[in-house]
Amino acid sequence: MSQPFKLCIVGGGPLGIGLGRELNDGGIDYDLYESEADLGGVWNAEGASGRVYPSLHLISPKFNTQVPDYPMPEHYPPYPNHRMMLAYIRAYARDFGVYDKAVLNTSVTWIEPSGAGWEVELSSGQRRRYDMVAVCNGAQRVPRYPDPPYPGAFGGEVLHSMDYKSPDQVRGKRVLVVGAGNSGCDLAVDACHVAEEVHHSTRRGYHYYPKFIGGKPTPQWMLQLGNKFQSREETMAYVQQVFQLAGYDGADYGLRRPDHPLDAAHPIMNSQILYHIGHGDILPKDDVARFAGRRVHFRDGASAEVDVVIYATGYDRDFPFLDPALLEWKDGIPDLFIHIAPRSLDNIFFFGFVNAAAGLGDGLRLQGQFVRSYIQAYRQKTPGFRRFVAAKQQDDPDLGQDYFVESHRHLWEVDFWKFLKCARHYRDMLDEPAPSSADPGLPETQDV
Repeated sequence: MSQPFKLCIVGGGPLGIGLGRELNDGGIDYDLYESEADLGGVWNAEGASGRVYPSLHLISPKFNTQVPDYPMPEHYPPYPNHRMMLAYIRAYARDFGVYDKAVLNTSVTWIEPSGAGWEVELSSGQRRRYDMVAVCNGAQRVPRYPDPPYPGAFGGEVLHSMDYKSPDQVRGKRVLVVGAGNSGCDLAVDACHVAEEVHHSTRRGYHYYPKFIGGKPTPQWMLQLGNKFQSREETMAYVQQVFQLAGYDGADYGLRRPDHPLDAAHPIMNSQILYHIGHGDILPKDDVARFAGRRVHFRDGASAEVDVVIYATGYDRDFPFLDPALLEWKDGIPDLFIHIAPRSLDNIFFFGFVNAAAGLGDGLRLQGQFVRSYIQAYRQKTPGFRRFVAAKQQDDPDLGQDYFVESHRHLWEVDFWKFLKCARHYRDMLDEPAPSSADPGLPETQDV
């Protein structure tokens, strides 16, 4: 008698939780391993995986961060704080039975092929066999620093944004924040209330989005523009004009003009960064040229004395439990079909490694449903599964990735609507019903 099918989920953050819910709905058995004492991932302030500090709020609004059939509580504001988000994620896990399958305080230390499945080694020393593995360990694992490093040696304290837990760390100090993504802008704003000085170093010009327009969260206002204009370019030109009228054009504050369209980079959602620049609380600086003790020299010839450098320069993906030779790689990240499925393996997938200018909710459910359909088709070796295996070797779907600024963080950026359309297309392909008898004309597939 064959053993029941079982899957291993690595990681209990929002994506691991979301996948667990879909597997429960589909009657698919699994164990979810979380190294921390509770679920929550980056929102878990008590865990090493937490990436929060007291003033942190969502940059995506409530309306598209909540899962469509599981709305956030009515009393939540348009942009909930991190404590509210954690409570919401954990409530979702409880109400959809994910805690029942979670193994806490236990990390996956190694996985290796075993027959048609995987042998999984745990931090407890146990080894267990699974038919399939879902990697959901998050994209914010290992701090990324400028490469190559800036010349010279800095004589003060060096932090990464992942190390920032409280404004007390910079109270009364001269601070340099390096990086203009959402984390860098949020940290500069947070630090300027308690630091002696805050310098903010950026490499180029950026677009800054206000959090509200017309009394609505900006993404909601933009979505409701609908088909008011005939082209994407006309729509973005109108949006940019409104942003400028609202006081959100960086060039008006002496910053460099962006060299890319408004929607060609992941949006910086921050209503306060330009405000504090305009009031002299945050001092814009060029890219760092070199360090000399506590003096930082910038590319435009300016310099400043600082006590703390905070690198808000992103993260590298990290899969220490997996032999990298098992995967195909491109530009330093796994080459995954639609950012989920390895082209060379059929019984492991990666979940939660898509960036898009959208909230969590819709993408969480659709990606989870795609994976659920994939597992069901894989188990039955349906025609839809075989078509998908062929497609991931041959297809090069347009996810909008060529439109974005060339940078490390945009390697997995997608046009959200193109991604949704693509994921639905392949989910429907996988959902093709199994035949009543084996079709000898269909090719065999390999696992590992």
